[in-house]
Amino acid sequence: MQDNQYSLSADQIRVVATIAVIVLHVSASGVSRLPLDSGAWWLANLLDSFSRVSIPLFVMLSGALLLHPPLDSVANFYRKRVARIAVPLLLWSLFYSGWTLLKGEVKHQPVPPSQLLDNLLGGMPYFHLWYLFMLVGLYAATPLIRWLMMLLKAAYAPSPSFYLATAVVASTLYTFGFQWFGDGWPWPLWFVGYIPLFMLGAAMWGRPSNQGRLALLAAFVLMVVIIARLAHIQLSEYPALGAIYSYQYLSLPVLAASVCAWYLFKRPHQKLAAYTRFLAPYCFGIYLVHPIFLDISQMLLAKLMFDDIAKMLVQLPLVFGLSLLTCMTYRHTSSKYLKASLTAQTPH
Repeated sequence: MQDNQYSLSADQIRVVATIAVIVLHVSASGVSRLPLDSGAWWLANLLDSFSRVSIPLFVMLSGALLLHPPLDSVANFYRKRVARIAVPLLLWSLFYSGWTLLKGEVKHQPVPPSQLLDNLLGGMPYFHLWYLFMLVGLYAATPLIRWLMMLLKAAYAPSPSFYLATAVVASTLYTFGFQWFGDGWPWPLWFVGYIPLFMLGAAMWGRPSNQGRLALLAAFVLMVVIIARLAHIQLSEYPALGAIYSYQYLSLPVLAASVCAWYLFKRPHQKLAAYTRFLAPYCFGIYLVHPIFLDISQMLLAKLMFDDIAKMLVQLPLVFGLSLLTCMTYRHTSSKYLKASLTAQTPH
């Protein structure tokens, strides 16, 4: 059966966002540890800036998939979300707590159990799991957000421009107070800032862009350059500010880059359909397991006599490939044993 326009577009965005997450996590360590203004640092900065659209794309795609189809019941919606997000979140939080302990022992830097508990209660048992904790809040608010969008549609029938303007206003508020909106918020409230992106994804889903792909690509590249340049200015002239504003997922330049990337990949690319269809089922698994191979590859590559640029360029496909291979192996093995179990239980 051929992909329809909806599923192919959704899967393209999902695959691109997943690849961008790996690019982000590989390059972020380079931005923090490499000498400022070195060639390797600029490569890491540009890759980091390019990949900042990853989380916004995930959030917008979730909005497109969850805010459009009619709900059979709120209870069924929550029941499905628990199976899809709450159970994996619990299991992987426990796994990465153990991984943190193991890393501490290997590095001879033991991690106290109290720190693991603080990480868990703070919504970050490992650096990438914050997104799943944020998603819990977003899913919990989804029925209410759907109801609000239905009221707006009945009363005003707002265009996607209305939701884009709402996202811009929210991003502007975040811009003026991003330090206040940062780590001080408890994780159950993290989702609040992402509601405009969530709604924007649903609003833009059925509306094609009037701009051609070349114009969208040029605008996206421009935003990446702006993000990278702002990051350089802050680190070189205002290093005491801490969190880099232009890297924030809710910043104005990242919002603009995300909208460009959304329209670029929302249009089905039929030549990539086979690759997209193959990779899409593994995206969630890749997101969950890739930090393991990120940690391992960093330790191994640190011992090799490569320059920093070569290490990054090797690490990117290495982390992605090993994460994909792990997911494929797990899926094949679990399916094989499940089939064998069902066969054994089937009366002849």
